[in-house]
Order: sequence, then structure tokens, then C-alpha cells
Amino acid sequence: MDTSKDYRLLLVRDAVSRLERIVRVWNLNYPIHKNVVLQKLREARRFSEEILHSYLPLSYLITYEPVTKLQDLGKELAKLLLPPKGVSVSGKSKLHVAEIKYCLLQLINLKPKLALGEENKPEYAVDIVGVEIASVTKHPNASKLYVTKAGTAAFGLTIVTNIESVRKGEIRAAAILPPREFFGVISEAMFCSDPLPKEFLGKRPPQNLISSKEVASAVEGIIRER
Repeated sequence: MDTSKDYRLLLVRDAVSRLERIVRVWNLNYPIHKNVVLQKLREARRFSEEILHSYLPLSYLITYEPVTKLQDLGKELAKLLLPPKGVSVSGKSKLHVAEIKYCLLQLINLKPKLALGEENKPEYAVDIVGVEIASVTKHPNASKLYVTKAGTAAFGLTIVTNIESVRKGEIRAAAILPPREFFGVISEAMFCSDPLPKEFLGKRPPQNLISSKEVASAVEGIIRER
């Protein structure tokens, strides 16, 4: 397996770089142990590079110790980097926190994404989950966009979309991507399916139900931006 070109591993390396950048210029309204975090990110960098240049077959890679170590570091970093309970963030800080969450998912969920298969498909590189749409409103600053609140029992997302047919109560697949701000509203994911049966809520839908080309294009864009 050519791990050096695998989209999943390239996005993990990119996630570590994003976290390093955020921590070095930390300007959020809550404190962190910066030196501790940077040390853990150095470890994450080392493990991500070991995995990227391992050239192991998938059967070995899934049980490779650095993959497990990276997952554990992601969980430790979540405790160190996410806002403490009761602390609210606003303005640009919301974008930074959303980016931290995306990056941590890349580290924590690498193993299940590797389990998707040995094929190097861009859509395998991001978390895709069936979410229920809780609300749909017109974007306050863009006539052709809609702001949706969607999620599962475990988490919620704000998703800005141009899909006119999106409706409250639907289950749709959402690809969790680096957050983007659309005319003042932060979007944390992209819808990538038509309405789905309720059985896919909280699960990754099968490949044939996902708009793979759209997700692949988004992943390619992340790689190009590096």
C-alpha cells in the first residue's frame, strides 16, 4: 500500500499542521497549557509521518501502534484544546474552535477510515455521517444559501448549503470538512447525499448513497491548499 499518497494520511498530516498553527498564534478567550499541547503535537507529527511513510499493507496498518497512539493523542488534545464547560466563544474564535474539532476528528477517527478499504479514494479521508436536519433558515446575507442545524444524538453541526430542496426532518449524509465562513456564517460540513432512510442516522452511509464526486473535489481542494 502506497501510504505516502493515501488521502486519509495526507489529511491527518494536514490536521496536525493546522493544530500547530492555531496553538502557536493562540488568541482564544480561554487559557491552555501551550508547551504541553505543542509537545503532544510534536508526538502527533512524528506518528503521522511514521504512518505516512510506513508502506504497510492495510491489514498491518490498522493494528500499527502509531495509529493507536495518534488516536489516543487526539483524545488527550481534545481535553486540552476544546473550550472548558461554561466558556462561550464568539466571532473569529468560533471558526478556530470549529477547525480544532475537525482536526481532532481526523486524528481520533483514522482507524475506522482505514477500515473502509485499501483503495485510495478521497472520500475515505473525511468523516461522513447520516445527520437529521433540525432546522432550515434562509441565510441572512446570501439569497441563494440556507443555514441548517443538523446532527445526531451525539453532536450537532451548522451546515450552510445551496440545496433548495433540503427540509427539516430529513436524514442526509454530511461530510465533515475544515470549517468555512459563508458571508458571516460558519459551516462545519457539506451535505453529500439525497434524503436517506432513518436507519442511517449516526452511521456512515454506503458508498453508493454518497455523492462521492463532490466529496472527492472537496478533499482534493484541502490537499491543494497545503
